[in-house]
Amino acid sequence: MTLTAVLTRPGGVVEPLRIVLEQRGVDSIVQPLINIASISVEDRELITLYPGDICIFISVNAVEQGLANLAPQLRELGSPILAVGRATASAISSAGFDVSVPSQADSEGLLDLDILHGVKGKQIVLVKGEGGRGLLAEALRERGAEVVSYVCYRRAPTEIDAGQFCWQLCEKEHLVFQASSGEIVEQLTDLLGRGGQPNLLDSPVIVPSKRVAKIAAGLGWSRIITAAGAGDDSFLAAIEPLQSQQIKEQTRLNEPLKEQNGMVAESPNDANSELAPIPEDKPAKKPAAADPVSTPASKRNSDRFARTLLVLLLLVLGGGAYLGWAYGLPRYQELMLQLEASDARLAALEGSPDTLARELALGFEQQMAESQALTSAALQASAARQSQRLLEQESVAQLMSERLERVDIRLARLTATDRRAWLANEAAFLVRLSAQRLLVSRDIDAAQALLANADALLMEVNDPRFITARRALAADLARLAVAPRVDSVGLYARFAALIEQAALLQVRVAKAPEPPVPASEGLWSQANAGWRAALDKLSRYLVVQRRSDERAGLLTPDWENLIRQNLRMSLEQAQIAALSANATLFQHAVARARASIEVFTDTDPDRVAAMVAELNGLAALNIAPEIPDLLDSRAALADAIRAIDSGDNVMGVAAPAEVD
Repeated sequence: MTLTAVLTRPGGVVEPLRIVLEQRGVDSIVQPLINIASISVEDRELITLYPGDICIFISVNAVEQGLANLAPQLRELGSPILAVGRATASAISSAGFDVSVPSQADSEGLLDLDILHGVKGKQIVLVKGEGGRGLLAEALRERGAEVVSYVCYRRAPTEIDAGQFCWQLCEKEHLVFQASSGEIVEQLTDLLGRGGQPNLLDSPVIVPSKRVAKIAAGLGWSRIITAAGAGDDSFLAAIEPLQSQQIKEQTRLNEPLKEQNGMVAESPNDANSELAPIPEDKPAKKPAAADPVSTPASKRNSDRFARTLLVLLLLVLGGGAYLGWAYGLPRYQELMLQLEASDARLAALEGSPDTLARELALGFEQQMAESQALTSAALQASAARQSQRLLEQESVAQLMSERLERVDIRLARLTATDRRAWLANEAAFLVRLSAQRLLVSRDIDAAQALLANADALLMEVNDPRFITARRALAADLARLAVAPRVDSVGLYARFAALIEQAALLQVRVAKAPEPPVPASEGLWSQANAGWRAALDKLSRYLVVQRRSDERAGLLTPDWENLIRQNLRMSLEQAQIAALSANATLFQHAVARARASIEVFTDTDPDRVAAMVAELNGLAALNIAPEIPDLLDSRAALADAIRAIDSGDNVMGVAAPAEVD
């Protein structure tokens, strides 16, 4: 009677555990209840790690499926990594990362780690499969953390024949089940119920945590063993007491058989010793050197030993008789009763052979009817399954046929060489390019030339479905012909001339030379002339002005340079606004330039008047006249190409996307 472990984890993960159990003398049945399916990288949610984030790997499968994608960010940021158990930590360490693992391999153990206590405001990434670990995420959110799940695989239930599985279990005597998660416990319970063996819920089941133990107890399991974790070492430690108990029970059952075998082997010797003839006492010649006391003592000892053996033999025979009476008599009586019942039944059957024949015929007919019903039900079920499979195959075949047809159409489109298609799409490209030239540089002449080339291509296509598109092109060409032109080159040159004139504006008023003092005048006139000369020389170093003086007289060289730069900047801004057709900015810049020029009215009135007149003339110009947007032409041309594409596979080129 060997202990048998039913291993329910995925096959690749459970194989090392099966080998260790086999080495320890424990049979195993490997029946994975879930399959691990990887989620493609394109279908996963994009995760961005930041400094201070914490990454938690829930299982070995999470490491195998998700570590490769997160490894560059983890290495760059040095983010702390946690593992739920030792096996998961070992897989992470093998990849060259430092990892922390709790002593208790479950969600509660992770939550007890110091690093997960002060997590308010931090991002914690759970690398996991679909579903599961809701307790961990909820507890971390309650602590103020932002929990993000990186789902990289999914668990799918394995399709198992419940009847075959339970029949395999019934062939074993002592079973112990492995359930490493609540999901596996639920699937295992459902599988045993569907297989007609709910009594197996009385067998031991080893779970990794108290949470899973509660789930198992709620499902009806009576012998629940809580291991230290979900790893192989924890399972082996939990199954070891069961194996020891099984060995002790086997030893206890073997002891009565050994005792019975010992008694059977010992009885003949005792009987032979009792039935052996007792030698007669004959006087013997006493040797000369013999001790006179030794012979009677030896004889007494021999008699005592023989009597003891006789008593033991009587006890054994009495005990055997008692056991035979106590246990054998009821069995004998039961056999006698069965024999009497069989004799009575046989006598009844012998007395009525017709009744026996009828009963046999009736039983045979019932068996045949049941067999036919079972066979018919099986055939109907098989026919239904075959019909369903046939429908599924027909559906798949239809989908494949449609997909192949679409691929053929796409291939025909990609390999089409119809010159009309290329000409139509080239015309559409020219129309889009014309619209871009109008939008970017407002070049009406270039736009007209591009539209004219597009119309020439459509004329070469010579397809009546492009009539609407050609009408729209003709309308846009007519609107462009009457659209006002802006002389961008002339505007640039006029503003360049104003910038040159701004550099020549005079800031200070030239003083008229004072008339020389005639030499014939008197002493007072000469003194007055000397006094004026001294004041003129002193004014070169010290300037005294009154508040009522003109503003231009207060300008210093630095202030003069600032005014000139401000004026130049305003003129250049107006120049750029004119080239970019920004009417609002143009008017604002011209107004500021006019205000800056008027500062020099008193010092250079003629130049200021000429520049202000030029600015007024420029301000009156319309630098951003309304021009066509060519939307009608582009829409009509795209509709025509789309209509041809849907109705004529020879054209085969999709309408270009409208991107400005």
